[in-house]
Amino acid sequence: MNELKFDVVLHLAGEQSVPNYMAVKLSEAQQHIVLTTKKTKTQYNLLAQMFPSEERLIRHIEVEATDYAAIRAAVSGIQGLEGKKIGVNVTGGTKPMFAAALDVCREKGFTPFYIDTQERMISFFTGDYVKLSMPRVFESVEEFVRLGNYRIKGGVKRSDDISDARKDLIKQFWDNKDWVRRAIGDFSQATDKRYQNQKSCPPECYRNALSVILSPRGGCKKEEALARAWENVFPSRASDWRGAARFGAGEWFEEWLLLQFANSRKSSDFCDLCSGLSLAFADDNRDRSVQEIDVAFTDGYMLTLIECKAGAVYQEHVQKLENLRRHIGGAMGRGFLCAINYQYPSEIVVERVQNGSISLITGDKALRMLPNRQEAIRPRRCYQDERDYNE
Repeated sequence: MNELKFDVVLHLAGEQSVPNYMAVKLSEAQQHIVLTTKKTKTQYNLLAQMFPSEERLIRHIEVEATDYAAIRAAVSGIQGLEGKKIGVNVTGGTKPMFAAALDVCREKGFTPFYIDTQERMISFFTGDYVKLSMPRVFESVEEFVRLGNYRIKGGVKRSDDISDARKDLIKQFWDNKDWVRRAIGDFSQATDKRYQNQKSCPPECYRNALSVILSPRGGCKKEEALARAWENVFPSRASDWRGAARFGAGEWFEEWLLLQFANSRKSSDFCDLCSGLSLAFADDNRDRSVQEIDVAFTDGYMLTLIECKAGAVYQEHVQKLENLRRHIGGAMGRGFLCAINYQYPSEIVVERVQNGSISLITGDKALRMLPNRQEAIRPRRCYQDERDYNE
């Protein structure tokens, strides 16, 4: 953007790294200086690791969070700014940092600007106080993950990775979900680490689940189609029963939702649509996962995280998604908890959602409509049918 062409840009670090990351990407400057406090120095570290030093020189200056005079002196005393075009991103920081930086801008002719993530605008606090529409900034889910101090360990799946046979099985699971629910509990039990990490024959719980899938009721064409589709993907003698258990326990629902988004009329709005992400801490090289994301995408401005529950929904599922949304998505991140409507979530869960920061989507109609109506979703709301999207 021509309006954000500077020699140097100063940034005020706050608790969120996303706004400053957006400003660094949008600004055409070879040097960026981040004003941090002891508490927000980690934000500088996260920003610095996102950009190679040869691309953008990012350094930081530590100031006192609330000492207006000291902050003003620190900003005024930065060496090497004379005769250069200076931009100041005042989006983050404490109120004294904002006030001090703005005063220095007035005194020295720097250009203060603000990244409005809500309205997706860039506001300039000079002259005519111009506002400009913000172009898309993010290209991948991984950018958010790294800004949250995580790394993607593996497990990423996209719609093109799903075979036609598996797509058919996913459809059969959805069409037969009332029948499949009889097996989900046993499939879930078979995914326990005590079974998944040992070399052994399938446990009894897995065999019980499999008997449901492969034993259609006489004359039920839908259930017969389900059994055939299962054998096409997980042939009895050659399949990995552990992977089959994970699919039956809930992966099928994650991938069903992934395909709904990928095949929707608004699919072009979903950048880097993926599922099955396994996350590890950025500085931990051990082969262990600390978080998992069922489905995720970005629209170029914010991150949407989706937690999929094929079985029962509990308060801990709400808490997990809220934590992920806050740590990875930031203030503008969205969290959708999608649940199959076997039994409408308890009043406790509904009340927890209504007093939290995510949204609950459950029931056939609401789930099918979600990809094309996701922009209408509001936090602290529960969506079960078409009417809920219109309220």
